[in-house]
Formats: sequence, C-alpha cells, structure tokens
Amino acid sequence: MKIAITWDYELFFGERSGSVEQCMIEPTDRLLLLAAKYKIPFTFFPDAGCLIKFEEQAACHQALQAIKNQIQVWDTKGHETGLHIHPHWEKSSWNGQQWEHDLSFYKLSDFSAEDASDIVDRYATYMNSLLSQPMQSYRAGGWCAQPFTPVAEAMKNAGIHLDSSVFKGGKNTTKPYQYDFTGTPDLSQWKFTEDPAVLHAEGVFTELPIASMNYSPLFFWKLFVLGRLNPSQHKPIGNGLPAKGGGSKKELLMRTHRLCVSADGYFSTQLNRALRRAKQANEPFLVVIGHPKALTPFGLKTLEAFIAKHREDHEFVTLSSVL
Repeated sequence: MKIAITWDYELFFGERSGSVEQCMIEPTDRLLLLAAKYKIPFTFFPDAGCLIKFEEQAACHQALQAIKNQIQVWDTKGHETGLHIHPHWEKSSWNGQQWEHDLSFYKLSDFSAEDASDIVDRYATYMNSLLSQPMQSYRAGGWCAQPFTPVAEAMKNAGIHLDSSVFKGGKNTTKPYQYDFTGTPDLSQWKFTEDPAVLHAEGVFTELPIASMNYSPLFFWKLFVLGRLNPSQHKPIGNGLPAKGGGSKKELLMRTHRLCVSADGYFSTQLNRALRRAKQANEPFLVVIGHPKALTPFGLKTLEAFIAKHREDHEFVTLSSVL
C-alpha cells in the first residue's frame, strides 16, 4: 500500500497566531530529519496567503526568509509542495506585535468568484516561483473546498489537477467552517468537476481523499487527561491558539466524531489502526494529514515508530505519486 503523509504548514488563526519559529520552522526541521533518517518523502502544503502577507510587512521579512529557506530545502530533497489557501489572509492585519484575522473571509466562497479566482492565480504564481517543480495538488484551508466551480478554471490554469481536501463522512457547518462530505463516492479516488465530494466521470480533477475514521469520546478523554498529566510530551510545539469552530471540548467528550486520520499529537496513536482498516478494505493508498504546529514530542515518537514499522512492507510516497 502507498502511504502519503501530508503536512499543512501554517500558523494558528485564533487569538494568538504563534511564532513562525515554533509553529513552522522547528517542528518541520524535526520532520525533515525524520524523513532523511528513513529515506521517505512528505508532501507539504504551505499557507501561501501567509507568505504573501509577510512580503508586505517589513517586520515579518526575517521570518519569511526562514520560511523560504525551509521550503527550498525540502524542495531540493524531493518532498512535494502543494497549494494551500487560507484566504482570510487577504483581510488580516498586523497590529505591531501579531496578526489579527477576520475569519468572516475564511473560505474562498466568502469572496466573489472573480476575487477567488484572482487569489488562486496570485497564490499559485507566488508559490511556484519558490519551487524547482511546479505544484500539482491542492488542499483547501479548513477543508472548505466547496463550492469548487468558481475557482475551477483558475486551478486548471495553475496546473492543479489533484485535490486532497475531502475526508469521507466529514461535515462541519460551524462558522467559519463550511463543508459536507457525507455523500462522497464509495471509492478510493474519483474524478470531479464542480464539487470534490461528487463524482463526475469526465471531470478534469482527481480527488485523493484524506483517510477518516470515527473517534470515540474515550479517545478525547485520554487526549485531554494525558495533556494535563504530562504536558512536556503532549503539549504542541506550536505556541498559538486555534480558531474556534471545530467543536467544543464538551462536544468531543460527549459523542463520537468523524475526523481525519492525523499525525498530530495523540492522534498519531491511531495510525496503525487506520492502516489495518485500509488494508482490510483493499484500499490502494492511505492519505494522512498533519500540521507541524500541532506536533508534540509524543506524536513525533509515535510517528517515527509507525514509519519504522511499515517502511519495508509499504511505500511512503508524495501525494501526487499516489497515482
């Protein structure tokens, strides 16, 4: 089986964005060391809007150069870079100490079709200027890839033909999020045109969904208790605060949730389970999502154990090479 481990490379979007050093550079350096040790590739999705906004703010230029250097390091080492868009950066402002975000513009669909297409074009052009190999894949910020029609032409013009924003069974209508993947095809991959969750046999785009699974309340009880008992191992390396809207702690502790298969923190304990389920279902590949900002010392150790255990029997690949 092919296993693609993908990373959304970004800051936080809550009341505190966190620092570039702790949310992006430091955890990604650790990931690149891990990849080199086991000779495997990753796929990174840098938040393009963040980089463009940093270009406009002199106070951020030093951090921006560190980001560019890191992107070019992984690019030269054979890791893949995909297009990742959190369009609220168009409305974000620097208050002299940190970024303030207007999450009423969190999704491309919060903009006019013309403005959304322009964002895709500018962000793709900027990112490709940093890379030796042009981008082929896309992941929507916050999984908010619907509707896709307004930006489809811009994506084609940018050379994007793969999407990996969908996770089967996922749904969130709590602002600022908006996605519904409850009716996805029962396929490992599919073609689409207007909606990445809807099969279109003649579609020009291919959906490679992120693996998903049910997480019980017991899982979240363990996650929160361990975080309290052993913060040195379970506290994220990133030093920001997430945006609200992904479900309250009370909701997570009360009912089962359908979420992505993730390499973030304690979620990494479920990677072996996800792989077993994929093998039982004869799936040809497993796409895992992660965020450097959400990595923990415990999660890194667990991820390394997963890679070490399976690298001989399975093939770790970039997202685009899944096909």
